[in-house]
Amino acid sequence: MTGVFPDKSLNFWLERPVPRYTSYPPAPAFHPGVAADAYAASLAGLSPDTPVSLYLHIPFCRDLCLYCGCNTTVTHRDDRIDTYMGALQREIVQTISAIPHRPRIASIHWGGGTPNILSDKALREMFAMLADMGDMDSGGEIAMEIDPRHAGASQIETLAGCGVTRVSLGVQDFDADVQKLINRVQPYEMVERTCAMLRDHGITAINFDLIYGLPRQTPDSVAQTARQVAHLRPSRIALFSYAHVPQLKKHQKILEDAGLPDKYARLAMESAARGVLRDAGYVEIGMDHFALSGDALELAATERRLRRNFQGYTTDNATALLGFGASSISSTPDGYFQNERLLPIYQEAAVAGTLPAARGLLLTDEDRLRGRVIETLMCYMACDVAAICAQMNMPMSALDNAFAALHPMQQAGLVAIDGAKLRLLSPYRMAVRVACQAFDAYAGSSIASRAA
Repeated sequence: MTGVFPDKSLNFWLERPVPRYTSYPPAPAFHPGVAADAYAASLAGLSPDTPVSLYLHIPFCRDLCLYCGCNTTVTHRDDRIDTYMGALQREIVQTISAIPHRPRIASIHWGGGTPNILSDKALREMFAMLADMGDMDSGGEIAMEIDPRHAGASQIETLAGCGVTRVSLGVQDFDADVQKLINRVQPYEMVERTCAMLRDHGITAINFDLIYGLPRQTPDSVAQTARQVAHLRPSRIALFSYAHVPQLKKHQKILEDAGLPDKYARLAMESAARGVLRDAGYVEIGMDHFALSGDALELAATERRLRRNFQGYTTDNATALLGFGASSISSTPDGYFQNERLLPIYQEAAVAGTLPAARGLLLTDEDRLRGRVIETLMCYMACDVAAICAQMNMPMSALDNAFAALHPMQQAGLVAIDGAKLRLLSPYRMAVRVACQAFDAYAGSSIASRAA
């Protein structure tokens, strides 16, 4: 069997409900006391020198993938999509109008759901509108998540004509039995054709998303998918662990009947895929990403310019990210602001001309310090905490409890602590999230208490 099953002593440390830390504080800490008014005030305070990135959420799919944990809904009614897009346009205008200057746009990212559920006409209209909203930085990236099952030649030509520079394909797994089980049948040949069409139209920056931990997957099957992926040579690969949350996403319950792999099998799958991708020349980035040597993400990691935001690991250096659409999260130097999740409520607010932000959190100086430490750990698996405190003019004493909480991990040989320098020792990089949680003042309980 490909892959090595890890020592079961890693169980506690590697298999716990810990945030992915795409933000700090993480979204469960947001509250309704910080909403539309606070967001409007934060937008009004943005500096003309502050580049902004835009995120557009399209919460619709044609079919339901049973592993999905995204905020999306299945629809076959285009009028429902049109209604939503009208509300989305109103929100964009309202948000940009709250900024007292024409913004510089560092990047644009479309997520979902299935952004390429939109018609060519709708895509062109949205891109034209975005061009009117601000000035795109030279070299700014325009990225879109697309479902290869709905990506035809005409649509790809439209995307290229609208300036899309990067596309992310939800591959997940190439095993036919797994695809059928999770209700996402897209053979290798389909993805291969999609990649060829994208490259023929000049979109050469291609990302793949993979998932391990699904029913009927094994270390061998996941390694085989990784080999097929490496043959297609995407620029970047994200290797995600399946998050089973049937209490939030009831459709995931169906997968339990097929038998979910246990925690040790999942870790062996991750190890097997990681080994294949390394051998194929991919560079490990952060906790769960890979990039070809020379890719901008690899260069950012080498030059210590790597960032982490709601889209994962990124080269985006914008200090504000404006999220549009139901459930989208915006971040500014002041804090985080999340839109209404429910479509009817979101659309009603947007159409009424009010910002649909429903919850959020304003940052304290200590939040910013802890966030910088956590982001550094997530990006580099190591952190000089004293250096960050000095850069931010904050006392080390603010983080004393974090180092005490890390002591059990140090005793287990999973982290090395040298003064105020912290380094992950475990080859299972997802363990870095547990180290990060030691610095999370919003966590429900400490590592030390859970270890007892």
